Amino acid sequence: MKTSSSFTQKIITIAIWTLIYYLSGVISLKFDEPASNISIVWFPAGVATAAFLCSRWRQWPVLLGCFVIINLVLDSSLKENYILSLAYAFLSMPSTMLIAWVVRRFSRRGDDLHTVLMWIFSTIIVSLLDALLASIGFVLFGKGTFEEIFWVGFVADVTGIFFATTVIMGFFNIQFRTHISPVKNKLSGSIIWLLLCLFTLLIFNNSLKEFSGAILHIHNDMLIFTFACLPIILAVMLSISWGNQGGSIALLTLATIVIYYTGQGYGPFFIKGLHHGEPLLLVQCYLTATALLMVFLRVLTRSTHHFDETSGVQHAVYQLNLSTGEIEWGHLSDELASIDPTIMSKMNKLIEQIHPDDKNKVLEHWSSSGKQQHLPQLDFRLSIQEGHWVTITDSESILFSHHEPRMIIGNWHITRSVPLFKAN
Repeated sequence: MKTSSSFTQKIITIAIWTLIYYLSGVISLKFDEPASNISIVWFPAGVATAAFLCSRWRQWPVLLGCFVIINLVLDSSLKENYILSLAYAFLSMPSTMLIAWVVRRFSRRGDDLHTVLMWIFSTIIVSLLDALLASIGFVLFGKGTFEEIFWVGFVADVTGIFFATTVIMGFFNIQFRTHISPVKNKLSGSIIWLLLCLFTLLIFNNSLKEFSGAILHIHNDMLIFTFACLPIILAVMLSISWGNQGGSIALLTLATIVIYYTGQGYGPFFIKGLHHGEPLLLVQCYLTATALLMVFLRVLTRSTHHFDETSGVQHAVYQLNLSTGEIEWGHLSDELASIDPTIMSKMNKLIEQIHPDDKNKVLEHWSSSGKQQHLPQLDFRLSIQEGHWVTITDSESILFSHHEPRMIIGNWHITRSVPLFKAN
């Protein structure tokens, strides 16, 4: 029954990734230019990168197959040249897989800043190489000039990966939680979100521009351009109020309004003197810069959240009844508190959450023969959620073996927390 449930969960997860990939592709195609052979912005690249970052290695072939099929479904030129469409559907995937592999393979565990920088630099370098190879291929098939295809493809991939990956990982990273009261938190966040919607609408549907011209008699495009920073400030405030998920909601809200009105020809990025397509390029830079700001904000909040004011680490005290296997906890930290209490209260269930390579040494640690009262320090990995681990240090544990029931009282310290992107 457990195997069947796990298989169903994996199928649902892959189906969700496939649906998100398809919807992001539909949105990206809305900004296609008929004369161009590649998309101006390609959000599925970011979705695929996030999927490979979050999924286990053995799920990659399935995800690859699903994404390739979606690429073929989204390709309007499939009937005209199915060989070229099939080749492009496959060749558009290795870059996202390579980025995810580099981040998961070379980023230092527990060092969020290093992980983010690894993600940024690998995205730029891999996207550069991918755009170079793609543009050469299109030129050989007589599908356009090298300069046009290279830069459009490079910007489309980088923008899509930076923005979409940031939004998706914000929903997956639930470890950071704010500490103000839930009611106050929700109320302040709701007000900030409404202000974000209001000001973004006023700025990007030209209402503020018309107001400044008709009422204030100010006709300065650069002033309106400066006001575009206000939604970014509100998005940061929402991220602080609602955490990572609030940041992703802010990015989605901002992008929806900005992209919609830019597509209609409105907004502060339509400045006199710009050539065709340049306003959309400014929008891509605007959203990408906002997304990267959110990423570094998450690094900052996580780096300060990992340490409390007293001991510098998250910790918990436990009492294990060796006769019944029941565990009582005190002072559970945020990440440990996120685990199902029915799992945390039973030794056999908790063992299932421990990394397969560490299970035996934890069992040996808790199955002491009674010859030593003070148990040695032990490090092991514990699963917080699917594919995400923390390193636990069991220290200062004492075995009480001279009375019934025999029990162990010890301390757990979270010495290494869940990485921003990497899954094991």
